[in-house]
Amino acid sequence: MEFKFRVWYRPEKKLYYAGYQKLFSVTLCEDDHGSNEGRGLPVKDVHYDDCEFLQGTGILAVDGREIFEGDHVKIKSAGQEYRGTVDNIPDMYKSRGLHPMQELLDQFGLQAEDELSFEITGNRYQEV
Repeated sequence: MEFKFRVWYRPEKKLYYAGYQKLFSVTLCEDDHGSNEGRGLPVKDVHYDDCEFLQGTGILAVDGREIFEGDHVKIKSAGQEYRGTVDNIPDMYKSRGLHPMQELLDQFGLQAEDELSFEITGNRYQEV
């Protein structure tokens, strides 16, 4: 499994499509629309202290976009709707048998085995 990270860059108040940690900096990337195998197009190197990394869950919303930490989501299950924010993805969730959005599912009494659909309605920094 490949871990993906978006990056909130505080000085610009901008959410970047991807970010990669280097030895002394972070490389921020714009969306490459598939031209660079989805890794993003590097645009600048910045200081760590100016960045917040938001980890991907590996879970896709109904529109095919990956859900990341900080995303506001609408969950549909058994004819009910629930709304919440993806806060913390559990460390080593796969090896521990956890859903990457376990904290949010627990909040609503939902199980990973339930039939679930997700819609991204925004994130803690931007509305969709």
